[in-house]
Amino acid sequence: MLQSLLIKNYAIIDEVVMHFDDGFNVITGETGAGKSILLGALNLINGLRADTKVLYDLNAKCIVEAHFNVRTNILDRIKNLVDADFETLDIIIRREISSSGKSRAFINDTPVKLQDIKSVSALILDIHNQFDTFSIADSNYQLEVIDTLANNRKEYSDYKDLFHTFSNLKAEIKILESAKKQSTHDLDFIKFQLEELEKIPLDGIIKQELIDEHGTLSNSEKIISIIGMMNQEMQESEHAISSRISHYFRQLNDLADLNPQLAEIRDYLDNVQESLKEIDFISNRLVDNIDMSDTRLEELTDTLDHINKLEKKHGKETIQDLLSLRDNYKMQTEGVLNVDEILLKQKAELEVMRMKIHKAASTLSSSRENIFPRITSLLEKSLFNLAIPNAQIRLTIKELPDYQETGLDEIVFSFSANKGIEPQPVQEVASGGELSRLALSVKSMIADQYGVPTLIFDEIDTGISGAVAKRVGEILHHIADARQVICITHSPQVASRSGKHFLVEKRDTPTRTITHVKLLTLEERIDEIAKMLSEDPPTGSARENARELLAR
Repeated sequence: MLQSLLIKNYAIIDEVVMHFDDGFNVITGETGAGKSILLGALNLINGLRADTKVLYDLNAKCIVEAHFNVRTNILDRIKNLVDADFETLDIIIRREISSSGKSRAFINDTPVKLQDIKSVSALILDIHNQFDTFSIADSNYQLEVIDTLANNRKEYSDYKDLFHTFSNLKAEIKILESAKKQSTHDLDFIKFQLEELEKIPLDGIIKQELIDEHGTLSNSEKIISIIGMMNQEMQESEHAISSRISHYFRQLNDLADLNPQLAEIRDYLDNVQESLKEIDFISNRLVDNIDMSDTRLEELTDTLDHINKLEKKHGKETIQDLLSLRDNYKMQTEGVLNVDEILLKQKAELEVMRMKIHKAASTLSSSRENIFPRITSLLEKSLFNLAIPNAQIRLTIKELPDYQETGLDEIVFSFSANKGIEPQPVQEVASGGELSRLALSVKSMIADQYGVPTLIFDEIDTGISGAVAKRVGEILHHIADARQVICITHSPQVASRSGKHFLVEKRDTPTRTITHVKLLTLEERIDEIAKMLSEDPPTGSARENARELLAR
């Protein structure tokens, strides 16, 4: 469950801390008070990308931190996903966004990738946004729901493995067939390009080293002359610098105990002596290694000219790019030469795979169709309780023209709210209120299958009120018997069924408007629900009605 949520410097939130119960929690507040901002912060915990627009104070970090307590089986799955410190059943997910736009993610104070956050949060947190209501009309979402209830993970996994193999094989055949169509002229052109790239051995060459060596050899006479004069003056002449430095070092060494500054000068002279020795060693080694022959310089010039021409010709910037191009040309020539033999083998293998994937797709389709009667029954019963007594649900499968990652099935989810009216595709006939009730019915139906310990609903009650809203509250309360539910709502009937009630409101300070979140006492809940029922301030009858709702 989500135990607590900390939000700092996010949009108009200065700092908010919320502590949740393990049952049914609601969040209410006027439109624009900041409820959606809370959800936006929670989406950061869900792995949503963020930018500096979320920062109110650009001189401070934005921090969103969620503290979860999970069951042992979920913790074991998390340990397989993320390398972090897990000593207890507590999971702390934190996101930090700096003014520079840099985002950091942590799990139990261990830095992790954003994908790790997404993987972990998917196991412990499911957020139903306002706009997710419309996903009930999306065929991909419908298919996901059916697969969840069909519990066909093995059939789906077997099919997907075959699909990827089948798709890769088809792609390889397509490439080979394209290669086969290459004209002799194209092949000759590739061979010519390859021969040019293989004219000099590019493997292991570091261009900058060649440039450095070329520059040294081009200036070898000047370098040797300078080093010779330098060594003469520093080491070999009658008044060589090294001899004079050594002389003064000995003189000052005898006097160093008299004054700390004399000792300091002596030490510097000692360092100079060591530096002169190092200069002598390096310069002699450099001179010894300079190849004075014209052959090496010509060789370097030809090599660099060839590399530069190749880079310019092929639009490449590095030798590694040229090597990749060379290897690609090799693969093309080898592929063209062997394409007929390979194609024959690949096509035979494709036919074997086609039979296997067809069988797996049929098995997957059967697993889905077998669950249709149960889904239809559960949804119609739920919608009956949500004041759509004549609801009709019809699920059918339409076969796709080709294999997809999800199978050969397109789900047609048809719905009718009225007796005597044939069900039609839900996206064509359902109203906003009906979509909300359908979405809630589906969520209620699959809550146990998903196994996610915390469900968050954002205005799942949109477009409904009165007795229907009362039933929505009862359904959410029922879901909360098995897992934690957090619901953002405008409905007093839904709010009254919660165990914990938070109020989101705006407050003005001398310099800014901030969002404040308050946990309501019983009397404050009565007052807030009464406002939702009538007006602000609420009437006496509204307060009595609020007391009655809470008493139920």
